[in-house]
Amino acid sequence: GAVFAALMLFTACEKEFDAIPEDFATVPEGSDEAWPQTVTIKDLIENFDTKEGLFTIDTIDSPNDIIVRGRIITDDRAGNVYKYFVIQSLDDDHTCLKVSVDAGSLSGMLPLGQVVAIRCNGLVLGRYAAAPQLGVRGYRNDNKIREEPGRIPYTLAMKHIQKIGTPDPSKIVVEEKTLKEITEMDKYGYFKIVKIKDVYFTGYDSDGKKLNDEIFPFPSDGKNVTISTSEYARFADRRIPTPDSGNKGEITAIVGWFQDNEAYDGTWQLTVRSLDTPFADLKGFDLPQ
Repeated sequence: GAVFAALMLFTACEKEFDAIPEDFATVPEGSDEAWPQTVTIKDLIENFDTKEGLFTIDTIDSPNDIIVRGRIITDDRAGNVYKYFVIQSLDDDHTCLKVSVDAGSLSGMLPLGQVVAIRCNGLVLGRYAAAPQLGVRGYRNDNKIREEPGRIPYTLAMKHIQKIGTPDPSKIVVEEKTLKEITEMDKYGYFKIVKIKDVYFTGYDSDGKKLNDEIFPFPSDGKNVTISTSEYARFADRRIPTPDSGNKGEITAIVGWFQDNEAYDGTWQLTVRSLDTPFADLKGFDLPQ
């Protein structure tokens, strides 16, 4: 219960929309200006997520270029993804990386399906509530009682991120998983985009309390996983699918993990990007209007 309460507070941050001064540099695929990948996302995590703890930071310091490439799998227009984006490795393992940037409306600049190269030197890889993400050195509430990965200032992000070619959402690889398989993932599975078939919403929250109209439910196939929805999401006031095993469907979502206190178990979370077309993030359910 305490973890879920913290989660709701964590996602219920005040919205402020930043004036975005300019776009990221864009270069054609295969051009000499395109930054070459020097490490895979999996290698980056393996080499720089080396500290134990729920909140950690590790500065990416190397005499060589540490450059990863990936394709953007998130979209923030529906308001449920806020001040971050996730890239999917172009390698066969499809490992994903959450990148925290201090700007709203990022999808206007970094759209779904866009390939980016990120020069990681000088940034940090750290765990926020046990899940690795790329950012800058930050502190909890500025009182410096713990270090954690903070959001990259937008002007700094523009120096570290390069767009390559034109967006192609059709090349995003969505892995089909059962909820049981999701609950067995390790940190290299965090933030992957998955499709889960034949699940239904239980109609209860993580404390076992019956839900009313909010989309704060669990889908279920015998294993429960939380759907994480910001109160600022444009679909936050939509009623959840009727909670019965006959109203089954398919969910496409970003897998998350959140554990902010050693005294509590962590929670698996699924973040739905949008209910609007062309997204089929909830499919096949009888959705109340």
